[in-house]
Parts: sequence; C-alpha cells; structure tokens
Amino acid sequence: MGKAQLFTWVKFILAIIHFVPMVLFSLLLFRIRIKPYWKQISVAVLVGALLSVINNSPLISVCIISILLMCVWKYRFVPALLIALSGYIMPVLISTTVIVCISLTQDEVYNVMKNDSAIFYVTRLFILLGVVTFLMTLYKRRLGFTFLSHYTRIPFNRENVGAYLYMIVVIIGMVYRHAFSDNVFSVVMPIQLLSMATILFFYVMLSKELGIQR
Repeated sequence: MGKAQLFTWVKFILAIIHFVPMVLFSLLLFRIRIKPYWKQISVAVLVGALLSVINNSPLISVCIISILLMCVWKYRFVPALLIALSGYIMPVLISTTVIVCISLTQDEVYNVMKNDSAIFYVTRLFILLGVVTFLMTLYKRRLGFTFLSHYTRIPFNRENVGAYLYMIVVIIGMVYRHAFSDNVFSVVMPIQLLSMATILFFYVMLSKELGIQR
C-alpha cells in the first residue's frame, strides 16, 4: 500500500469518526430517538465520510443530516436544517477550543504548526475526546433542545427570527470558513461569524426555557 493510498484511508477513517458525533449531536440535542434507526444512521455516516474525503465540505455533511431527518423522522426542511446546523456547530465549538488551547502551548507560528502531521493527529485525537465527553454529558444529563419535539414546521415570524438568523449565520460561516485561515481563532470558521453563531445558538436553545418565546 502506497503512502498516498494509506493517507486516503486515514482521512476516510478520521472522517467517519468525526461524522458519527456530528450526527449524534444533531439527534441528541433535539431528543430524537436513535436506537431503532442504526442502519439509516450508519449509511449516512459512511456516505458523509466518503463525500467529506472527496470534497471536504461541511455543507455536504449538513445536507446529509438534513436528508436523514426528513426521510427517516419526517421533519420539514426548515426544522431539519436547524437540527443539522446545531449538530454541526457543537463540534466546531469544541474543535476551535481544543485547537486554540494546543496552539497556545507551542512555540511555532500557527501557520507552521498546523502543517505538522504529528500535531495534526494529536489535535484530532483531543478534539474527538472532547466531542465524545461532551456528547456523553449531554446524553447522561438529558440536556439540549426541547421546543422542536412537537413541531413539524417553524413559522417565519418574530418569535422565530432568532432561529432563522442563526441558520443564515452558520451557513455563511461554513461557506467562508477559510477566509481568515491564518488566524488560529478562525481555524474552523471566521471568529466573527463563530461568535455570532454561538450567541444565537444559545439564544435559540434557551429562549423557551427563559420565557423569551411564548
């Protein structure tokens, strides 16, 4: 097996490992039942990982999760997109936090450090550990969204404007995720958009509980 072929397999395995928590985040955040649908989830993970290796686009991941939600759980497009984007933003927050923490312990300039394969794999390992830890905490403590559990659509009105704005910000962040790639804080998504997405994410998640939405 040549080095190029070995590297492709390593990327594919990492893509699968990364895609699993992304799908589970999407489902667990909204208290969606997972156990009866392992086959559909497994197919989505394999397809998403394969396409991620080929195209390396988070938009593909979000599209696959949205299709899974619409076909299996019968959600309409807007709620499915909100669930998929929420599942995407959680690993992004964890990834950014881990990468920033690791970069602060290094003497090299970040542009040099991020091209070091050893540091790259160590970073990915810590990111996956962080994702799994957060995912298990979410599952054990039953945390996450509740307001979509009985909804099949999200009307475009004043109460739901935060959800629509959140989706727009995250999509723009995915499209322009390499716009400020030299900045360690913008390694996954431009820091300005990531900050806006994070604030909107918690606003949407907690608006019902805080009585903002009636």
